[in-house]
Amino acid sequence: MNYLRISALALTTLAVLSCKDEPEKTPLTMGNLELSESKPMPGDSLILWYTPEQTEDSLDIEAFYAYTVNTKSYPQDIDLVKDGERYKGSIAIPDSAQGLIFNFKNGKDYDSNEEQGYTLSLYNEAGVPVAGSEAGIAFYKLAQGSYYGMKTTPDSTLAAINRSLEKNPELKNDWFTIQMQVMNQADAKAAGVKLDEELAAYSQKQELTKEEYQNLITIYQIKRDQSKTDSIQAIFIEKYPKSQIAQNAYVSKMRGAQTPEEKLAVLEEFNEKIGTDGTQKNFLYRSLAEAYLNAGDTKNFKKYMEMAGDDSSKASTLNNIAWGYAESGENLALAEELSKKSLAIIETEKSKKPEYYTARQYANNMKSTRAMYSDTYALILFKQGKVKEAIAVQEDAVADGVAPDVSERYIQFLAADEQYQKIVEKASELVKEGNATTKTKEYLATAYTNTEQEADFDSYLSSLEKVAHDKALAELKKEMLDEEAPQFRLKNLEGEEIALADLKGKTVVLDFWATWCGPCKVSFPGMQKAVTKYADNENVEFLFIDTWESTSGEAREKGVSDFIKQNNYTFNVLMDTPEEEGSRKYDVVSAYEVDGIPTKFVVGPDGKIKFKAVGFDGNTDGLVEELDMMIALAAGQ
Repeated sequence: MNYLRISALALTTLAVLSCKDEPEKTPLTMGNLELSESKPMPGDSLILWYTPEQTEDSLDIEAFYAYTVNTKSYPQDIDLVKDGERYKGSIAIPDSAQGLIFNFKNGKDYDSNEEQGYTLSLYNEAGVPVAGSEAGIAFYKLAQGSYYGMKTTPDSTLAAINRSLEKNPELKNDWFTIQMQVMNQADAKAAGVKLDEELAAYSQKQELTKEEYQNLITIYQIKRDQSKTDSIQAIFIEKYPKSQIAQNAYVSKMRGAQTPEEKLAVLEEFNEKIGTDGTQKNFLYRSLAEAYLNAGDTKNFKKYMEMAGDDSSKASTLNNIAWGYAESGENLALAEELSKKSLAIIETEKSKKPEYYTARQYANNMKSTRAMYSDTYALILFKQGKVKEAIAVQEDAVADGVAPDVSERYIQFLAADEQYQKIVEKASELVKEGNATTKTKEYLATAYTNTEQEADFDSYLSSLEKVAHDKALAELKKEMLDEEAPQFRLKNLEGEEIALADLKGKTVVLDFWATWCGPCKVSFPGMQKAVTKYADNENVEFLFIDTWESTSGEAREKGVSDFIKQNNYTFNVLMDTPEEEGSRKYDVVSAYEVDGIPTKFVVGPDGKIKFKAVGFDGNTDGLVEELDMMIALAAGQ
């Protein structure tokens, strides 16, 4: 008995000593996020607690983290469970990770932690940040942070990269391209000096490594020296004939080839000299196939399209071709074949998640892609007179809520099948949600008169529209801003100078756009309606700021002017100024921190930004109504 007591005591003592030997973990709090460890290491497990600013029971919190490995980042889902007022989750940090960035979507918007983001460097056993962690996090914020509400600058990003490379010079080759590109963004002149220094150093070498040749190509691309870029690329391709750069050269060749015969020659040369399966080879086959289709050679189109590997790009190509036929009503049998194939490919692609998506993000992307392709297939069936089949497929397309035009087609198919009661149910919901087009409301009117209803249709529709209006108004009030609008003075297409300061006292709608921007152009019929509606209102001004064009100087101005005239738009177009001639970096769009176009701002009479709206959902009438509400709220009405 004594022996057993002594053994138990000894074990307890050992256990206590063992626990004391464990390093104590210090939790870390950042804004609404608490982590179980302030200095975690690669390979550790980490517990996190997130407290949303809104705490309704129905709130749906989406969370993921990205771990950085030098210049790359890899997103991973975080599974959260409700833990009182907080949400709890845990992650297993990959051994290769250097830094972590946490993103939480709280309702519609991401929690940006006051635009700083939730970021954390990882540490080694000595308690020192892992090499490259600071640079990786800084570059993530510059490249992707704006999607999640974070703000940073090329200057601060460059400083972080430089600090990392000073501490860890062995990372120079990993970061060379990104460092030069960010330096060029931060200070083009300083970048030019640095690039010349690198060129001078390379010129002293008898022989260059593969990485050094790639760096040379990067340098000349940043310097916009196309002849030198082409020259070095030619040497590189000769030395490394199966490299990625060599394969990309054939992609450029294929794009330059005009006839099917020219494109076939490019493909045959590629197969003879490289032959590597993959993205580039698939592109060559698809490009050749489309050339044959455009030449009316369906047989060779099918032959070469079949030889292209089944991937998401092929599915997209097939869907685009099928959609063109569906809209025109031509070649519907071929369109049906291609559309079915695109849907079949998407099914097989479900298990091929790219590294730049989390599992949930990819599943959602696949779902929306399938809905888009189903919309194409349903329209083809409808044009062929297969109405009931079209309805069944379109129900898949609209299952999770989509663009108003897709829902309109669903209502159209139901109308063709005289399913009036169902139209009343579905179209009424669309109106209440603010997703009904004018045509959808017309289908609803017909269905309403063909079913037994108590109220007259105009009263019924008005009640639905009021629900939509009140809901949208309440949402807009939540989204109102009160930020100083950056001042500018730009010339319009008539050569007149327009200064924002001169318009103080008016509500000003700014629309940033470019002639190459598809969504911008699709939104313009709605914007024209709005411009016409407010043409006689001296208190409202619309300014369309052209930016980010690939052309410059007179060619740019002519291209913009021709586009406006050809479409009979009565827009007051201002020409944003590039930082320097030929640059894709423009002054005003940068001042307004625009990340994508179309982006609209509504500036109130007090000179402050009241609303920012990015993108276009395809609903022309909805666009005008939303602008009406924004303009009224901005003016304090």
